[in-house]
Amino acid sequence: MGLWRQTWLLFASELRQELRSFEVVATAAFYSLVMLALFALSLGVLPRDAQVAAAPGALWLSVAFVGALTLTRVFDREREADTLRALLCAPVQRLAIYFAKGALVLVVLAVAVAVLVPGLALLFPAASALLERPWLTAGLVLLGCIGYVAVGTLFAAGLATSGGKNVLIAVILYPLTTPVLMLNLVATRALLEHHPDVNAYLGRLAAVDVILVGVGAWLFESLLVGAVGTRRRRA
Repeated sequence: MGLWRQTWLLFASELRQELRSFEVVATAAFYSLVMLALFALSLGVLPRDAQVAAAPGALWLSVAFVGALTLTRVFDREREADTLRALLCAPVQRLAIYFAKGALVLVVLAVAVAVLVPGLALLFPAASALLERPWLTAGLVLLGCIGYVAVGTLFAAGLATSGGKNVLIAVILYPLTTPVLMLNLVATRALLEHHPDVNAYLGRLAAVDVILVGVGAWLFESLLVGAVGTRRRRA
């Protein structure tokens, strides 16, 4: 089978398992609602000019936290059942694993964003542009999440067999994804301000995504195999 066929089969399997429990999706949606409640209590009284600066930060801060929460769970089934080595021995391209895991995280983030964007537009009148230009908003959010997921999935694989992966992912992930999140924040603010060059920001996001996905695909196999080999030596 080709790479994309293998990716689809792995992703479908991951999605079926998640739909049986709704554990990660439900947690992401609940956490997004909690973040909205906190933003409503702390930032709901801001004047309209300040809301333009606050809404993008609230959106991408929530995405970063929900993403980190999801990435700590993305390899848990393989780690708990000790099936990661079996997966590596199967006739499956390693890139298919990377893309399937990343696609699952992207779906979870899409659920979180589906809660966050309408909620922020309701809380902050200045953020109503997110709903007035839905296709542009969807493209911006998708491109922003892809870059975050590309980096996060790579390091989640490297820490897949680590006992303290929850702490390590947070320590590694946030510094490395900060440039991507900052670019996402600037692009979102440009959208809220109806900046004429907002399409140029989307182009930059797409270029960054191509670079990050390429680097992640290049390093994924060595990190995953190295993590499994380290655990085997310890055992």
